[in-house]
Amino acid sequence: MAWPLVGAFLCGHLLGFLCLSGLAVEVTVPAEPVSMPMGKTAELSCSYSTSVGDNFALEWSFVQPGKPISASAPILYFTNGHLYPTGSKADRASLLHNPPTGGLATLKLTDLRPSDTGTYLCNVNNPPDFYTNGLGLINLTVLDSSEGRVAGTLIGVLLGVLLLSVAAFCLIRFQKDRKKEPKETYGGSDLREDATAPGVSEQASVRADCSKGLLEKSPAASTVTTTKSKLSMVV
Repeated sequence: MAWPLVGAFLCGHLLGFLCLSGLAVEVTVPAEPVSMPMGKTAELSCSYSTSVGDNFALEWSFVQPGKPISASAPILYFTNGHLYPTGSKADRASLLHNPPTGGLATLKLTDLRPSDTGTYLCNVNNPPDFYTNGLGLINLTVLDSSEGRVAGTLIGVLLGVLLLSVAAFCLIRFQKDRKKEPKETYGGSDLREDATAPGVSEQASVRADCSKGLLEKSPAASTVTTTKSKLSMVV
């Protein structure tokens, strides 16, 4: 009964020893999905940390959206120092670093098509590194041309709405500032308190002239009257 306990104890220590010795594959891929336009080239980043040995092998595979990982189809293999592209993407798939024995296993896929949308699996196998599965998953979405026009139109509409909003805000602000300004008083020519209207002034001038004439003639008339009075008295 003691042997099972001893076996479990030894296995636990063996796994711990392998882990501390670095005999474990750790694969790193982007956490966020990748989106690329149709016709462009995608570089699906994949890096790993392990001590590459003679049995090192790398496999890239692809699974269509909605299907399980078990239904993935191979894209390329690297083993025994040779690269073997395979499947329907063989003529467009390659490794960014070949051979991929320096910790980088990035996949390069040219001339993207809508059918390339799906999940890509980067699988690093380096026996006796069996502590982890060495698998990384990357989701790729290929945008076709219609989706890119749509995107451009949407951006244009958003910019137009933004500009209209800014213009409306500036107009409202200008009107508010204008209402706050004090009203200017009438800036015409200054008028004296005793000034009269133009028509009235002309009439007053004529009357003044007439009065002046009468005053100038009044002394003569008074003289004549006085003379006549004097003559009457003499007679």
